[in-house]
Amino acid sequence: MLAGLSARYAISLSENDFWTFLTVTAVGTNHTSAGTSSEDGIHLTVHNGAVIAVLSDGVSDQKASRSGEGARLAVQHTARAIARGLDVGLDPEQAIVEAFSFTHNTLIQRTTEENAFWGTYACTLAAAVIQGQAITVGHIGDSNAYSYDGKRLTRVATALSNDQPNLIVLPNWRTQFAAQTINKPYIKAFVLATDGTDSFFLGKSEDDGRLTNPEVTHALHTIATTAADHFKVLHVVNALMKHNGYDHHDDRTMFWAFRKEASP
Repeated sequence: MLAGLSARYAISLSENDFWTFLTVTAVGTNHTSAGTSSEDGIHLTVHNGAVIAVLSDGVSDQKASRSGEGARLAVQHTARAIARGLDVGLDPEQAIVEAFSFTHNTLIQRTTEENAFWGTYACTLAAAVIQGQAITVGHIGDSNAYSYDGKRLTRVATALSNDQPNLIVLPNWRTQFAAQTINKPYIKAFVLATDGTDSFFLGKSEDDGRLTNPEVTHALHTIATTAADHFKVLHVVNALMKHNGYDHHDDRTMFWAFRKEASP
């Protein structure tokens, strides 16, 4: 594993026989200026050939006083629960749903035992399971997922549009949950991100979820076609995260997966 660290960015890179993986966290200036830590959580593991990535974004709110801890707990519990579900024969979507249920119950039980406010550990939650060429995504909250075919990035999952908060600790979290599986051999890359990143990836035009930012297109193409060159991948992603078009105020955490067999 390779990693890059600075005061604001943390990038780690790993791989298996078929994919190169990146986890990226950019700590928002809202936190760095106040001297506080990121409220995002991310967990990446490979379990019996399945790649499991889980992201969570803590709610910055006085009542959700330990939301950053909630996010970190949520990704750990969810990743382990997904692995257990796959072990007993659940398909990836079922495994993700059951894992989200387990995490919801765990966080609520924790607040009950502490006699704390129900939303103390409030956070969003998103997970991806990669098995072979199939990618299954499940999420609740303002996370987004994108697939890249070598030319264009397409939004494949986005936050549900409503006036209610989408948090794993809510009693009705299942009504806010969405999942789908992408099983297309031409997909060369996949991105799962906390917070609404459409404005960065898709630009101002979001009519059909197609990538409109040429600089992001070029960066993704460079990474997808040189996935074996780890140092080049780290360099390109680091530059991309520092791009002026990216909102640097809030924390941003991403999971990237690139097929090794991708070619120009």
